[in-house]
Amino acid sequence: MRTRRRNSLNTVFQKEGGREDDSLPLRNSIPGSIWGYTLGCRLNAYETEALLEEFRTGCGLHRAPDAGSADIILVNTCAVTGRSTARSRKAVRSFCRRTDALVVVTGCVAQVAPEEFRGERVLLLPNTAKKELVEKVAEYAGLKFSVGHGTHPELSIFPAGAPQVMSRTRAFLKVQDGCDHRCTYCIVPFARGPSRSQPREVVMEHASVLVRSGFREILLTGVDLVEYGRDLYGKSYGLVHLVRDLLGIGGFRLRLSSMEPMGLRRDILEGLAFPGVCRHLHIPVQSGSDRILERMGRRYGSSDVRELFDAAAGLFPGIGIGSDVIVGFPGETDEDFRSTVDLVSHPAVAYLHVFPFSPRPGTPAAGMSGEMVHTETVTHRAEQLRDLSKAKRRAFRESQVGSAVTLLVESRVHEPSGNLIGMTDNYIPVIAPEGSTEGDLVTLTLESGSVCWDRR
Repeated sequence: MRTRRRNSLNTVFQKEGGREDDSLPLRNSIPGSIWGYTLGCRLNAYETEALLEEFRTGCGLHRAPDAGSADIILVNTCAVTGRSTARSRKAVRSFCRRTDALVVVTGCVAQVAPEEFRGERVLLLPNTAKKELVEKVAEYAGLKFSVGHGTHPELSIFPAGAPQVMSRTRAFLKVQDGCDHRCTYCIVPFARGPSRSQPREVVMEHASVLVRSGFREILLTGVDLVEYGRDLYGKSYGLVHLVRDLLGIGGFRLRLSSMEPMGLRRDILEGLAFPGVCRHLHIPVQSGSDRILERMGRRYGSSDVRELFDAAAGLFPGIGIGSDVIVGFPGETDEDFRSTVDLVSHPAVAYLHVFPFSPRPGTPAAGMSGEMVHTETVTHRAEQLRDLSKAKRRAFRESQVGSAVTLLVESRVHEPSGNLIGMTDNYIPVIAPEGSTEGDLVTLTLESGSVCWDRR
């Protein structure tokens, strides 16, 4: 096995015992293949795809079918909870033990807790190095790197200069990164920095490429999507303006990723209630208790959320709203929890993502150790909310039977029938009509027998 000497790269190389190492193994003298592994959110998935594409266009690497056959393994980590950090650490350790590939570690754990990989033989590049990650790996590995295909310096938060495809029917388009909020439990601002936006003309160019390539749905992604444009254009151009401009391209439908309640207002919802925008929003409320929301630093109250839910339901008939909830935040009482249950029981809420509180080192909430909720209580509350989510998901789907929906046909197959499965604009998985092909947009009346009741 050949090793390569460390050069001037601003990276971390480690070996057993935690001492720095001047060499890392490469399976071949010059690597020819790469494989990516993503933990965490859709934004991470987007960025992994962007980086892999840049390795292809800038370095000539081909995609390996699996980790075992790759010369380089790119691991994009997640630090949003203690469990996600542990999963990131476990994955890196496994790749280091089971393969002789060069393991490149990036993402939020690499940014905020690089010590998690102490003792592992990895090339560590935090989020702040993502804009030059491909170039740095190429320099280390002896690969030729074509600057013309590489990252544009002015797009430092967007790892590659092209939109990225996450399936053959749906593409993700990252338009924003970072967060200016300082929620007391959240490590994301430390991991991703302040809010920054992709310029309008670049977003429009990328969307046009996707539509010309035949994609019928584009999902706009970002950490804090509602804040799009504020850093570049102030109040003169924001998310609503961008959505209207994008829909002017025509030939596709637009889905929006998670939008924080702090910046979401009725007038924004009114601006988004436009033909071509999917009737599906994800609004992470985190708690229904005003007292807990204040301790979380969320800067809104439960009444504000109810107004948003009411407005969305009125503006988007048949909308499916998803939400995130943290259970067991320090000091959460039974009364606080009942307030949360009451809030997310709103008829417009179709499903929940439930997260037991996980103290993240360096955040104010991690210092509230004297008020931690008993583990058994947290587990019980989480189970209650997951049961509620399951019931609400089914109730929402039942409420839509008999209504007109637009279905995007995907590649998944419904085993009993052999038909393809698609996703409605309001986020219901449905068995596509016979004869449908992947990528079709089909308007139909939703029937009970076509709903995939057990699929999330």
